[in-house]
Amino acid sequence: MSEGLVRAMAGAYRDPRGAMARQVARGLSESRALFHLMLAAALFWVASLPRAVETARGLDIADPVEGAVAAHLFAYLALGPLLGYGLAALVHLVARALGGRGGFLGARSALFWAALLGAPLALGIAALGAVAASAGGAGRLPWLALPGYAALGYWLWLFAASIAEAEGFPRTRRVAAVVALVFCGFAALLALLSGGAALAG
Repeated sequence: MSEGLVRAMAGAYRDPRGAMARQVARGLSESRALFHLMLAAALFWVASLPRAVETARGLDIADPVEGAVAAHLFAYLALGPLLGYGLAALVHLVARALGGRGGFLGARSALFWAALLGAPLALGIAALGAVAASAGGAGRLPWLALPGYAALGYWLWLFAASIAEAEGFPRTRRVAAVVALVFCGFAALLALLSGGAALAG
């Protein structure tokens, strides 16, 4: 990463809405948004490797670790960007229905920028898990959930601030409340679906 990008990210952690406002003032760019997305996908792939390797070691197949690494590489660098574009379009449509005045490029820029800001958080959580595992095989200690939830909550705020600026909403807190409600709704729906699938199985 370039020094300018690192400085921009550091500033965004202190003032996420201001950082997005500077991007909007400079002029949004499809190529810059795509760069943010691909860099975020690569960093999330790195963060996923410890868990992927740990899971793969329990599989009874030839070269399980190599297969898990390749599968995660495909998921994060091929499927992830496609999902990102679809999610950005959905975010813009929802924002427009709620009074947003931005465009599809603005929503993509905000979402992909927020994803890039979230990648170092994911790397930090992965590092905590690796340290705990090396300290005695306790990589899934209950206390590890606390920084994970804190990082997720902070990322939701970063995303809400970015999308609020890109879509022209005056108050970040209201956008954050909507984002949190939607996220909790999706999480509950996934829990219900996974619970139903487990009962059916």
